[in-house]
Amino acid sequence: MPYYIRTMDEVQYGIVTQMYGYIAILLVILTYGFETSFFRFAKSKNFSSVFTTAITSITSTSVLFLLFVVFFNDSLASYFSQGFSPQLILMMSLIVAVDAISSIIFAKIRYEGKSVRFGLLKLINVSVLIGLNIYFLYWIPLQQGTNFIESLIGLPILDHQAYYVLLANFVASFVILIIILRDVYNSFEGFDFKLLLRMFKYSFPILIVGITGMVNIQVDKILIPKIIGGDEGFRQLAIYGANFKIGVLMAMFTQSFRLAFEPFFFKDHSETRNEAIYSAILKYFVLFGLLIFLGVSFFMDIINLVLTDEYIKGNVVIPIVLISQLLSGIYFTLSVWYKVTDKTIFGAYTGIVGSVITIGLNLVLIPVMGYLGAAIAGLICFFVMVLLSIYWGNKHSSIRYDWGRILKYSALVSIIYVVGNFIVPFLNSYIVTTNSLGFSILNFTMRVFLIMVFLVIVYFKEFKKKVI
Repeated sequence: MPYYIRTMDEVQYGIVTQMYGYIAILLVILTYGFETSFFRFAKSKNFSSVFTTAITSITSTSVLFLLFVVFFNDSLASYFSQGFSPQLILMMSLIVAVDAISSIIFAKIRYEGKSVRFGLLKLINVSVLIGLNIYFLYWIPLQQGTNFIESLIGLPILDHQAYYVLLANFVASFVILIIILRDVYNSFEGFDFKLLLRMFKYSFPILIVGITGMVNIQVDKILIPKIIGGDEGFRQLAIYGANFKIGVLMAMFTQSFRLAFEPFFFKDHSETRNEAIYSAILKYFVLFGLLIFLGVSFFMDIINLVLTDEYIKGNVVIPIVLISQLLSGIYFTLSVWYKVTDKTIFGAYTGIVGSVITIGLNLVLIPVMGYLGAAIAGLICFFVMVLLSIYWGNKHSSIRYDWGRILKYSALVSIIYVVGNFIVPFLNSYIVTTNSLGFSILNFTMRVFLIMVFLVIVYFKEFKKKVI
């Protein structure tokens, strides 16, 4: 993101932000809940047969999706019109298809507990992606005259930066797919049609959960340009998208947690049925999430070094996005009860309610408040979904969580946040102490102290007795 906003036109970065909103939703549709279904059936059925059935199904539907896009490419470009060329739509579709196929192979790697291999593959993907972005957006524009890449593709880079960002993504994803194909070969066995039907039956509500969940996260990226309109809509989305990326520092934590938690709870529940561990997991997840919230919101002066002046004005959405992402992670953690009991329909109900709230509030708030309204809509959506999950979980599951302690920690962090962001700056206005970068030394010192207070309290409440 810091690289994009310094090399790309705001409108082009807005197009990229919107395209990734579509990609996220399409990827959920093309995987149709089979990652979770794979974890569910791999424990009780023949592992290789489950994997073969899943990878065959997803590969087939991905190829059909690509053929559909190729056949109707011009019509789709006309439908989307603003900012979307046929080449851009085709590249987006290639990314979705390749990532959908890779997702089930990565699910196998996760299930087998190969976290080091998983991490190395992702690092290779990121390295290729960064290298190609630098090559396309920085190195080629430095050259004089027409270059080989532009001649081959037929699109000038400076006028089609969004396309080259997606091209870099596709190449990086395709390289990883080639590397992990050996995981398919090593576990390929007979295709089981009856098992496929059972997996579809189990995963269909999860597909609804996935679609609605991704709509809740991404629909604002789609609606902002459409509601505001014109290039200004994409500029507003660019500002929102850049600041949303900073808030997604929380999502990096929640995503890594999700990748490990889902295969863990399917294995743990079937082997030990130790329901008390889920309460502890949620509590510690919230504690780490609250710590990230304080860290990001307290040190925005430092984090803003990655932004440029025209993007900093969007900082107002960052605390809202942080809380939304934390609530999203809490909701995912609570979802264990309906996944292990095969009552996934309740996840679908919750997701549908959340999507209705998100879309409705975006339509109402964006015309009035712009991208701030989009952030508020997401916050309200995830808050309601957490409440619904708690309500239905208490009715249909025996898992009980320590909500009293979680609420106390949340209240403590709220007080620390108010003190650090309002009272401390007020005191600092009478004692101006800044360093060479313009950061307030008093603000920085006091906020570090407040975070240490939080950590000390958590240590004595959660860990001291266990250590002794």
